[in-house]
Amino acid sequence: MILLVSHEEDDHLAPMLAELARLGREAVVVDTAGLPGSVAVSAEHGPAGDRRLLRTADGAWVDLARVGSGWWRRPLPPARDPRIHDPGEASWAVNETYEAMAGFWDALPVTWVSPPKAIETAMMKTWQLPAARAAGLEIPQTLVTSDPGAARAFVDRLGLDRVVCKAFSATPENWRETRLVGKAEYAVLDRVALAPVIFQEFVPAEVDLRVTVVGEQLFPAAIHSQELPYPLDFRMFLDIGQGVRMTPATLPDDVGDALLRLLKAAGLRYGAVDMRRTPDGRHVFLEVNPAGQWRFVEEVTGQPMTAAMARLLADLDAARLASRPPSPSCC
Repeated sequence: MILLVSHEEDDHLAPMLAELARLGREAVVVDTAGLPGSVAVSAEHGPAGDRRLLRTADGAWVDLARVGSGWWRRPLPPARDPRIHDPGEASWAVNETYEAMAGFWDALPVTWVSPPKAIETAMMKTWQLPAARAAGLEIPQTLVTSDPGAARAFVDRLGLDRVVCKAFSATPENWRETRLVGKAEYAVLDRVALAPVIFQEFVPAEVDLRVTVVGEQLFPAAIHSQELPYPLDFRMFLDIGQGVRMTPATLPDDVGDALLRLLKAAGLRYGAVDMRRTPDGRHVFLEVNPAGQWRFVEEVTGQPMTAAMARLLADLDAARLASRPPSPSCC
């Protein structure tokens, strides 16, 4: 059995379930937002071994000893239980759920795509860039700071309109596009004292590249961002539903090998990598999202990413269960 930790609002879930069904593989979905009410877990540990059970939202109990592989796909945090009316007690209950589950998933004898703790670490931009450089990838000059003086010195050194600024995260409520630091932005650099900002050398682009890595397979796609009215951030046009031209691409062998080294160093089996190919042919790493989207690329380019992910999960499931000794009775 394959465990899919996801939720119905994720548009990747239904295609994945369909592809696993086509392969004849059984899958179970758990939405962690249902913890600890509609979804429940039970973990029993003793001298004879461990027993872990999961109750899904439909009330069915699953013995997690049957699970060989798992897909950790943007799980939602547990919600406050409306039955608890006191705000302080409701927050305490949510934290208790978090504490109970914090080590539960990583402790499962499951091969994850990818391990939750590996995803958490690899999400950090301040971890990614040194790791990418160590893997052999070219990275842009970057400053992460909440000090206005350091920000001004970095911009002064590289020049106005030669530096972009970025946010660490993007949510529907708080979304910030990548933008050049011009005179207007330079005038308000004191505001970085309120929250750290990523400042990065502007990398000119022939095309943007989204490289979807599934196991050992790479699916590079060229995003023709320079054709857009705002070529700095193609995401703006995805969000408002405008067409963004994308085509399958190729990578030099050394760049592909370096990306695989980076994911191996991060402990990841999946990653959505953003790069830029410059007009003079260099490939510059920008970031990797360990749980990034791929459907928006697959739908345009036809690259079989969902099929590759389903096959990876199926192969890992079979390999893990074949190597696992019989589970002792607990406890």
